[in-house]
Amino acid sequence: MKTKKIFNFLLLLGFLSGCDYLDIVPDNLPTLEMAFNNKSSAERFLFTCYSFVPEHGKIGTDPGMDVGDEVWYYSDNSADYSNKTTFWIAKGMQNSNEPLVDYWNGTQWGKAMFVGIRDCNVFIENIEKVPDLSAYDKETWKAEAKVLKAFYHFWMMRMYGPIPIIKENIPVSAGEDEVRVVRDKIDDIVTYIVSLIDESVEYLPLNIQNEAAEMGRITRPAAKAIKAKILAFAASPFFNGNLDYANFKNAEGEPFFNQVYDNEKWTKAADACLEAIQCAEEAGHGLYEFVNMSSTQLSDETILSLSNRCKVTERWNKELVWGCGQSGIRDLQVLCQPWLESNYSSDDRYHNARNGTFAPTLAVAETFYTKNGVSMDEDKNYDYSKRYTTQVATEADKYYIQPGYTTAKLHFDREPRFYATLGFDGSSWYGIGKMDDNDMWYLQAKAKQASGKRGNTLYSITGYFAKKLVRYQNAMVPASIQIETYPFPIIRLADLYLLYAEALNEAKKEEGTVPEDCYTYIDKVRARAGLKGVKDSWRLYANDANKPNTYEGFQTIVRKERMIELALEGQRFWDIRRWNLANQYFNKSLQGWDINQSETNEYYKLNTYFIRNYEDRENLWPLKDYDCIVNPKLVQNPGW
Repeated sequence: MKTKKIFNFLLLLGFLSGCDYLDIVPDNLPTLEMAFNNKSSAERFLFTCYSFVPEHGKIGTDPGMDVGDEVWYYSDNSADYSNKTTFWIAKGMQNSNEPLVDYWNGTQWGKAMFVGIRDCNVFIENIEKVPDLSAYDKETWKAEAKVLKAFYHFWMMRMYGPIPIIKENIPVSAGEDEVRVVRDKIDDIVTYIVSLIDESVEYLPLNIQNEAAEMGRITRPAAKAIKAKILAFAASPFFNGNLDYANFKNAEGEPFFNQVYDNEKWTKAADACLEAIQCAEEAGHGLYEFVNMSSTQLSDETILSLSNRCKVTERWNKELVWGCGQSGIRDLQVLCQPWLESNYSSDDRYHNARNGTFAPTLAVAETFYTKNGVSMDEDKNYDYSKRYTTQVATEADKYYIQPGYTTAKLHFDREPRFYATLGFDGSSWYGIGKMDDNDMWYLQAKAKQASGKRGNTLYSITGYFAKKLVRYQNAMVPASIQIETYPFPIIRLADLYLLYAEALNEAKKEEGTVPEDCYTYIDKVRARAGLKGVKDSWRLYANDANKPNTYEGFQTIVRKERMIELALEGQRFWDIRRWNLANQYFNKSLQGWDINQSETNEYYKLNTYFIRNYEDRENLWPLKDYDCIVNPKLVQNPGW
């Protein structure tokens, strides 16, 4: 939507951009005047600003879902399913000619984030003109636009590293040098976007008043939570003193990434996390707990499992600090839903299911704790060396595993979040029309079985299923599955609790002891998961009882806690990158069970389905080569 004036100006200069990211010039004046001549049209413009929020949880659009090591697919393109964007990135097919999931230009399933920033600027600059809008609404709406603008800058920084700061739109009369934007240093970007939030929070509401019409809008807790996230990323090793980017410099010869580690950044992050938590709790946010409203009596095990499953899928529950994007959530559930009964063909009620195409990896399954709340390889009561052998389930296992069924020892004696998050061969699957936990679905996932590979399409390549992302209230009816959508979490309270525990431990690492608040907040999350506190669990069950009491030990624990609690929510990928551990996690063979086998002894043999070769250059998204040609002031990311 370039203005003709800018278009002609560039032609006269002899350098035709054609790049949407340069479209940061307001549209023609008459259009703007109409957009802000009354409250209704101004609100529609604000909704346009919101429309650039990335669709979290949407396959192909949200890199966090499947670019990392959490899930895999049997195919990137079949008759029933196609993902040629994020999955191609995971397979090492990212490129600088036509970058995949390009949020810089808004191509290849990315959104044009600089256009979103432009629209936010237009809104901020013009909202005072609306004649029938109260002073309160003007300030509130302007604050929302500023926080969105900050979030869009943050999203881009997280992907690309240094980006241009767009404080205001380029005027139509701009010269060549003004049009050719430059990339700014990481610390400058963080300072600016945090300042946007700081000047906005006091004007934002504590709660949404009109839930039917306004859920997903920015609140004060959401804004503070976004600020906490930004500062935690800025303090993390990838962005804080990263010497790997010492030679990545601007035109003045200054590194884009600061080269001296600053621990004070963790103090700022910890303070922001605590402030966000306190604001969220003041607004009534809390950890989700399932309450059985049905007439059917449920076991404590099932209630605990649903507390840890529905924290994501229960619509607008109190734990959700900010969520959005329901458009891709039906498709996500379709990709996660396994077939549950062998006679599905009689009425084709599964024709909309993809039988677990979105398949969690063995790496995810092995991340979860034992029932004692410690890692499998640290639990002195768990036979880690025999986890790939098999065992027959008993009646005592019925709420998690089908009695009499043989499955891997790996699936026994695990924490409740393991069973709430994953489905597997022999596992229970509560809901989907069966609301009595004494009469549940059980998965049978070996070849030719109901939930297993039955042909050349529609199967889980790993043998695992993403139960956590499927609403248990969905229903199977003849010829279809009735699927209810839900707002996918961008930030929920448990995320903030764990981020605070992490940041506080980092901030106080020189003091020699782990601050008590670190245990307080990580243990809140563990209690909801049905586990003892960190110190008690390691003292009673771990080989190294002292691990939680040291900075290094607690750092390992809280990072793993985040991987478990936020599994399959698109967070692990970003966390691993900000910890600067991508080479460690993403350079491993991706494994699962041998899903081509129908016999138990053959099925439970590890199968390697892809060997990743993760390169350092993949730590940052590439700029499009053409963008760097038309604007020589842009510096391409290293390795591209």
